[in-house]
Amino acid sequence: MIQESELYRKVADACWLDTAEAFRLQSRIHRLRWFGRSDIWVKRDDELSFGVSGTKLRKHASIIPALKQWGVEEVVVIGGANSNNVLSAAQILTENNIRIIPFLLGPPSQRLGNVKLLSLFVDDSEIHWISRSQWANCEDFVNNYVEKRKVLGIKIFVLPEGAHHPLALPGSLSLLIDILRNERESGVRFDHIFIDAGTGMVAQSLLAGAAALGRKTTFHVVVLAGSIEDFQSELSRVMQYTEEFLDVSLCPVPDYTLYYPATAKSFGSTNKTIFKEIQRVAREDGILTDPVYSSKLFLTARQTILNKKFGGNILLIHSGGGLALTGFMDCPMFSV
Repeated sequence: MIQESELYRKVADACWLDTAEAFRLQSRIHRLRWFGRSDIWVKRDDELSFGVSGTKLRKHASIIPALKQWGVEEVVVIGGANSNNVLSAAQILTENNIRIIPFLLGPPSQRLGNVKLLSLFVDDSEIHWISRSQWANCEDFVNNYVEKRKVLGIKIFVLPEGAHHPLALPGSLSLLIDILRNERESGVRFDHIFIDAGTGMVAQSLLAGAAALGRKTTFHVVVLAGSIEDFQSELSRVMQYTEEFLDVSLCPVPDYTLYYPATAKSFGSTNKTIFKEIQRVAREDGILTDPVYSSKLFLTARQTILNKKFGGNILLIHSGGGLALTGFMDCPMFSV
């Protein structure tokens, strides 16, 4: 088991937290007005950045320093057309004078949301579109491209889907450190923590970090992409990354439950219930949520808390994604 101060030091070193260029990885918490209770809170990671989506900033906070140290000139970024990670990477890599090379599933039938915004950063001719029927061969296409660039002397790096990579671990662990800060400052210790998961890097790191500290909180993960089996398999990898990074043997993983979203279970799918939830959260809690990630977390958490009659202090982590709303405002289903 590691001490909190040592965990912080290792994360701070990997994320360059003591430099002027460091990302600021602190977000506030505040209460939600749910069920007449005062013990349900939200962590506003959506406020970490206007453009870079919430918890994605945490991952890139440790990826970017490593890429700069290595002198990387190009980064292949793999993902879906409306990926929050791809759009976030486009912003952060461009800022740091590193060229993004997107390999994306598509092209989409409609240019909405994130893919529309991505066009501000990259011309469509620079995107390597891979059809769904060929997506299983994406790694081969990427490897062919990388080898050609290496022959030309280009320093290139491949960032997997969702930035699920050991370099993202320190920044992902910063979420746990920041929750501990929130608890100290508010005088509240959270009994239950809800988080959403795409590829799952941040959620898995949260569990691994809690294991490193021997934390006993119960975690609830809403699996939005892939399967519950995939999440558990990747969790084993992240646990291994964490042991290597911290040079410790981890305690058992804390109690956690995996859920599929309460509605629109297919990744990227939406329906009228989702748009009603977006409106409800906006009007009752003053928070913008998106139709792909955060609205599904809020809806699933609200139903789970009610159905299972959870007591104690509860925290929902708002992972960001509000920019994705731009592509859906004129959607007929939004007329709720």
